[in-house]
Amino acid sequence: MFQLGVHALISIVIYLITIGLSFQIMKSVRIEKIIRKNRVFEAQLLLIFAAIALGFLVGNFLITLIDTSLQLSNFF
Repeated sequence: MFQLGVHALISIVIYLITIGLSFQIMKSVRIEKIIRKNRVFEAQLLLIFAAIALGFLVGNFLITLIDTSLQLSNFF
């Protein structure tokens, strides 16, 4: 039971870190050139959603990679 709690805590931390990093990266993209003028709120919302989606995908990849590498110990 304790192991599940630790896994959940590590997963949350990984997701938050990857979402934060992807938000920092997405801020450098000029999204205003794609969005119509006077649509600042929509552009910011798109930036936030894209950062969350990208951070979730990267975090999910890292968590799966960690879980799979831990299961490799059962192989040997």
